[in-house]
Amino acid sequence: MKLAPMRFGGVSMRHNPEKLSISDKNRLQEYLSPCCEADSRILGRELCRVSGEGVLFGADCLAQYCMLKKLQRDHTPSKLVLPKMQPLYAYLKELSLSAEPQEDILHYRFVFCETKSPRIATAQGDQYYVTLSQGENLWDIAYRFGRPIEALTALNPQIPLIDEISEGERVRLC
Repeated sequence: MKLAPMRFGGVSMRHNPEKLSISDKNRLQEYLSPCCEADSRILGRELCRVSGEGVLFGADCLAQYCMLKKLQRDHTPSKLVLPKMQPLYAYLKELSLSAEPQEDILHYRFVFCETKSPRIATAQGDQYYVTLSQGENLWDIAYRFGRPIEALTALNPQIPLIDEISEGERVRLC
């Protein structure tokens, strides 16, 4: 099976990384009580971290590495497209050579850190809404748009349970 190449900031890697690690977690708050059972609550999704190792081949392998280094130094989030994964917006946090350079071969390591996606709210009069994707809840929307959860619950009385929202539900942001 041939996979599409990894892309970041408009630059396409000719060869996909040999190792890829994706850390995708939920943020939890634990409630401990000396007289009752402990409990926990999901506060939303943490931002994803993508790390890996790869090899750049060809006479221009150093130029390929320098192009990645330039993207890292730009300090601009860009769309990261991984093979067979949903794209995400990220910063290139770390980039390093991981072995002695050989002729026409460079081994490298990288770490991408997800950032909030560009706002996808659509204007309807003076109101702004966002449509929920599969698996999202009100905590995710609050985090993504930097809104207090209390404000979103006040603006969306039609949503009784903030953890259980149907895909396609429209959420008012302001």
